[in-house]
Amino acid sequence: GSMMAKVVGLIGEDESDTDVLGTIIRKASPTRRFKFKTFHGHGKGKIIGKCNQWAKNLRDRECTALVLAQDLDEESYAKVVNELKNALEPSTIANYCIVIPVRMIEAWILSDAEAIKTALNLPSTPNDIPNPESLMDPKSKLRDLIYTLSQKRRRYMLTKDNGRIAAHLRIECLRKCPSFSPLRDFINNRL
Repeated sequence: GSMMAKVVGLIGEDESDTDVLGTIIRKASPTRRFKFKTFHGHGKGKIIGKCNQWAKNLRDRECTALVLAQDLDEESYAKVVNELKNALEPSTIANYCIVIPVRMIEAWILSDAEAIKTALNLPSTPNDIPNPESLMDPKSKLRDLIYTLSQKRRRYMLTKDNGRIAAHLRIECLRKCPSFSPLRDFINNRL
């Protein structure tokens, strides 16, 4: 018979973030079936103000697990985790994970140069970036890299390209990004 899909709520800043998260969860756990329901904060303050209410809504829509993600940007890691935890508690979905990509989810995408080449059909592979989280502005880095390596001076389109690259991302490359480990542990042990 068909295995029941696990329904997971994803809260992120925008659609490309939750796309990337959903893709990564599927890749990290390829033998299982997932269904995702999402909310988007379109900026920081929105997530903090609404995540508790969104968690209730997601629980009502059968979600049994929740991943809440927000880019670190310029903040302190511990501070952002605490703010989100306090905003979410008590969470109607007890099984949740707070993910703070450092400094933003584009750093995760930059962890796999081969995936960028394949997804965007680039003529050559970008140089490997050993520590993507050390970049101040991963988004610009990605944009410059795609522009420089593509023959037609291709423009980086965050909304489409992030998901496209994530589809080719190898989970082991994400080990370069320490901010991925809370999500990895959640997928392996609690999802």
